[in-house]
Amino acid sequence: MRYTPDLSRISEAVAESFGVREVYGEPIERDGVIVVPAARVWSGGGAGGGGGTEPGALTEPDPTEGRTDDPAGSGAPEPHVLAEGGGGGVGFGRRAGPVGAFVVDDHGVRWVPAVNVNRIVLGGQVAFVLAAALVGWAVARRRR
Repeated sequence: MRYTPDLSRISEAVAESFGVREVYGEPIERDGVIVVPAARVWSGGGAGGGGGTEPGALTEPDPTEGRTDDPAGSGAPEPHVLAEGGGGGVGFGRRAGPVGAFVVDDHGVRWVPAVNVNRIVLGGQVAFVLAAALVGWAVARRRR
């Protein structure tokens, strides 16, 4: 039995997943201020296929072959050639993260970036470790 993917359904789903609504969220209004959240969206996809086997690919030997009344007289069962195959697959992944928001109020439109405190703290820790390693290296080199 051969599987044939429904490519039109797959392409419709992919087309629906790419759009402005994936980057800009629904506007939120409160006290005369409109906030439009924005995100960075990464997407990727892939597909694979398959087919039949090459001529000469072998399967299990037929146990009825190789009987003593075999005219060839070899006595060993002969393997059969495999004649079927198939395959296929589609994969899709997405990652999104906030980057900020557009704020619309009486003063106009302004961009308010999203601040990732965890990233800032991690960057400070990495910088501290590198500075400590550099100082340690310099002190050890000076003692020689």
